[in-house]
Amino acid sequence: MSNNLPLPLSFHWKDQTTVKQFRTGVSLHSHTMHSKERLDFIPRMAASIPALQGEINRLSRRFESFHGHPIDFNRGWWTPPLDPLSAVRLESSQITSLGLAPLVSLTDHDNLDASRYESNIASVELTVKLPASFIHLGIHNLPHARAHEVLAYGDRPAELMTWLRQFPNALLVFNHPLWDEAGIGAPTHRAMVESFISEFHHDIHALELNGLRPWKENKAVVDLATRLQLPLISGGDRHGTEPNANINLTNAASFDEFVEEVRHQRRSHILFLPQYKTPYALRIANNLMEILRDMPGHSLGWSRWSDRVFYEVVPGQARSLSEYWTNGEPVLIRTFVSLVHIMRSSAQLPPIRFATGLIEECRP
Repeated sequence: MSNNLPLPLSFHWKDQTTVKQFRTGVSLHSHTMHSKERLDFIPRMAASIPALQGEINRLSRRFESFHGHPIDFNRGWWTPPLDPLSAVRLESSQITSLGLAPLVSLTDHDNLDASRYESNIASVELTVKLPASFIHLGIHNLPHARAHEVLAYGDRPAELMTWLRQFPNALLVFNHPLWDEAGIGAPTHRAMVESFISEFHHDIHALELNGLRPWKENKAVVDLATRLQLPLISGGDRHGTEPNANINLTNAASFDEFVEEVRHQRRSHILFLPQYKTPYALRIANNLMEILRDMPGHSLGWSRWSDRVFYEVVPGQARSLSEYWTNGEPVLIRTFVSLVHIMRSSAQLPPIRFATGLIEECRP
């Protein structure tokens, strides 16, 4: 790890004494059951795993023969398992285990329902549509009374920035800036990102090092932030029941004070936690299993995994898979789920991990 980073950066598995210099841990960017998580990653993931690709193809053929059109994964989504209170408890518990006081900001996709709990910070991960693709902005610490106004600006970035300037305690983070989530190609995506940052440089308070993205990509974000002279900040991007893989360390006693440090003093200290050291492919497999496992005790009673996955066969009429499958999961679906379990187990075995191309590219 280079010593010329634009901010202090620590890895807890290398040095467990750093946390003693701070009194607060800040968990940023994690999701609850109010997030709609797109299913369009499934064909992209399956393309690199022949066994899963075969099952996807069989499912698609069966779906098309029944409905007359192919599966459109853009019409489907899943919801993370935790309710807002459980999510705050999970993140807080990890932070207190480090001997720190917790501050937690939940950021559901284009949804502020988690902020209905007055003790929760009003924050959101806003999808911002650009001509070539889209980006995600983490917008934290909005005033509760006006927070929902932000949802109107997803396709109007210039107006969004003008609106946000009136809130001096808000924090605007460019989440996973170099993740080409839409698949438009890395060069095109990076050009779009740099153009956006150039236009709104003074409105962006930090670039995110993402706890669910590979280190090679995060290191490129470090280089980008260094060149553009922007602070870096943590963002765990938790979707399941594993707490965020990175947090911020601070001596701030409130979120307002933390915003002051990052936004105005441009100070930030990121701590990566041991779960980030786990091979990237295995972490992705574990996250996929959060979709495909049952959750007894779900706060809405959605105990089966198929209760939490939704699809619009008819646009605008979403139903859970459980509603479609009144006689239980189809055989092909059960086979697919079993294969995912097998791939997760295989990812833990080094020879198989190498053979299937699932080894992590690099680690910090």
